[in-house]
Amino acid sequence: MRAYVMTAYGNVQDVVRLLDLPDPVPGADEVVCDIKAAALNPIDQKTIAGDLKQVIRYDLPHTIGFDASGTVRAVGSNVTAFRPGDEVFVRASRETIGTFAERIALPQSFFARKPAALTHVEAASLPLVGLTTVQGLVDRARAKAGQRILIHAGSGGVGTFAIQYAKALGLHVTTTTSSRNAEFVRTLGADTVIVYDKEDYLTQPGDYDIVFDTLGGAFTLDAFKVARRGGSVVSIVGPPDRQFADQVGANPLIRLVMWFMARRVFAASRETGVAYYRFLTESDGAQLAGIARLVDEGRIKPVIDRVFPFEGLPAAFAHLGTGRAKGKVVLSMT
Repeated sequence: MRAYVMTAYGNVQDVVRLLDLPDPVPGADEVVCDIKAAALNPIDQKTIAGDLKQVIRYDLPHTIGFDASGTVRAVGSNVTAFRPGDEVFVRASRETIGTFAERIALPQSFFARKPAALTHVEAASLPLVGLTTVQGLVDRARAKAGQRILIHAGSGGVGTFAIQYAKALGLHVTTTTSSRNAEFVRTLGADTVIVYDKEDYLTQPGDYDIVFDTLGGAFTLDAFKVARRGGSVVSIVGPPDRQFADQVGANPLIRLVMWFMARRVFAASRETGVAYYRFLTESDGAQLAGIARLVDEGRIKPVIDRVFPFEGLPAAFAHLGTGRAKGKVVLSMT
């Protein structure tokens, strides 16, 4: 099979190669999927650049890519949930990345049946952003109908999904975006839109039950200024907390470094009475199945910015790197 691999850490154009590799053989609990489409995510860029080496270090060369949709090719002896020919979508784990390839073998627990209403390109756009949103809003913040949430970067890959998912949960959604995307995020269901090139969200009415931080930096600390006491700041890019350290199996020295990085955030959390969660998304087929149900009910729609051919991965990463993608960037194998 053909697969993209990173041969070293660095720039995509310099270190990523398209190679011929042996076809995967399923383990007893694994499913082999013929990949029809795979989505790009910012974490792919960070992985290739080596920004996550302290979290997980790969033996190079190594395959890359987290998100995929495709057809089951073969199953292991213990697999009962799927059979060859089933259409599925999946998010690989940090240890098993490799969806920028023609095939992949992953544990059956990572897979769910593809939403019937979607193409493979559309379905491939959902796993990472969907799981990130569910695990942030439900598993951490315990979101409930009627609560108020601020979602930063509403026109981005995570933001476009998070707006729709929050509305499906019954939340009142405020989001930030540029003036050119203001009307677009309203079509996704945003109740209030703060146009960051015309107004400062810190001067707008706050008191949010949840702030979903997708930007990091100063936005993480500022989130505590607009969240209500007893609320939550959920971050996918902010400084690490204890749960994050547990997820990556950090040793005592790394934990000390992480605490130092996050000390201002911890202080803000104590002073404001606002909980802080920083986490890494985990693969979860059951949660993907829940997302598929919402899609098939018409409550969530994928947002695709551009589709590139499989051979166009370098160009796809260049486009993603502009930071201007409205929704997801996807590779199509067909």
